[in-house]
Amino acid sequence: MLKRLLLLGVISGILAGVVALIYQKIYSSSVGADFSSVVKPVGVMISNIVGCVIAALGYWILSKWLKSKTEIVFNFVFVILSFASMLPVFAAKLPLTISSPELFPGLAIPMHFFPALAWSTLEPLFIKNGE
Repeated sequence: MLKRLLLLGVISGILAGVVALIYQKIYSSSVGADFSSVVKPVGVMISNIVGCVIAALGYWILSKWLKSKTEIVFNFVFVILSFASMLPVFAAKLPLTISSPELFPGLAIPMHFFPALAWSTLEPLFIKNGE
């Protein structure tokens, strides 16, 4: 099961990263604010993949302890951590050269939910009911 969970984590992370990069392009062209010097594509991809792999390990650990309650507890924790991870966005210190820094949360906050959405979308392909 661990191997399938890690594969789910990597694929979910890649999906979340790609969606985040597409969102960044659309957001930047829509509002005219460029945050590419702060939010770099490599960082977006790595953070999404690492986050989803950590989620996979967390799911595996929870499955050892909770058995049939794993999915509901995991989903609850994943969403809570997604909300918690966006809080530092409000305190981010952007370089003075960035124009329209007030638009930065509109870019960064939605990206924090992409890993949970990608995981939830792909999970049924990797985890069968009762596992």
